[in-house]
Amino acid sequence: MKLKDPKARTLIAAEYVLGTLNGRARARFELWLRSDPALRREVAQWQQHLEPLGGALPEVAPAPAVWRNIESRINPQQASVRSQPWWSSLAFWRWSSVGTAALATALFAYVMITPLQHAPMPEDAMVVVMADDTARPQMTVAWTMDPVGRPRLRVRVIGHQTMEPDTAWELWALPKGEGSPRSLGLITTHETQWVEVPAEMRSLVNGAAGMAMSVEPRGGSPTGKPSGPVLYSGRCVRI
Repeated sequence: MKLKDPKARTLIAAEYVLGTLNGRARARFELWLRSDPALRREVAQWQQHLEPLGGALPEVAPAPAVWRNIESRINPQQASVRSQPWWSSLAFWRWSSVGTAALATALFAYVMITPLQHAPMPEDAMVVVMADDTARPQMTVAWTMDPVGRPRLRVRVIGHQTMEPDTAWELWALPKGEGSPRSLGLITTHETQWVEVPAEMRSLVNGAAGMAMSVEPRGGSPTGKPSGPVLYSGRCVRI
């Protein structure tokens, strides 16, 4: 068996170099490497491309909510008991390590820069690698310019995904601090799509700490906040 799809080869080679390809998948990939010189060159290119990222990435300080969550687990009797919304929880931010930032940068180069290498980039260009509850990437969202130079969100759905009947996928910006999620509109299961951001919402996107995607009734959330299960979420990484 050979890994023939060019997009899959590029993405899996990046995951291999970053160390996010584990178990049998990693062992199978290493078998392919032995007999595929082109795949070895792909890996070498990713190693050269990603090597400087470790030293270039800034340290990320955990949010105050993370420390409160840790304290409540270590000493629950003395910790203040205060309900935390899901977007402030340790579970949401657990996928925000330096490795995540490197993967986000790699994916940004793959899904954004390559097909739009001649398009201008906004000053606040960023990418979000949105993962499920097992930390497996399922979607990327990039704040960039569309082909005619308008600032928009470019959503890329990874793999073939389906939506339940009479439901909708809604994209949310998660502001820094204690603010509530703000809707960025409905998205589809299409592999690549552009989401228009109204002028009055662009500062919110520029300052967002993360993004999430929830399953809502057809037409979107009736409450203005996520009302259904949150399938994917991730931290915003500035490029």
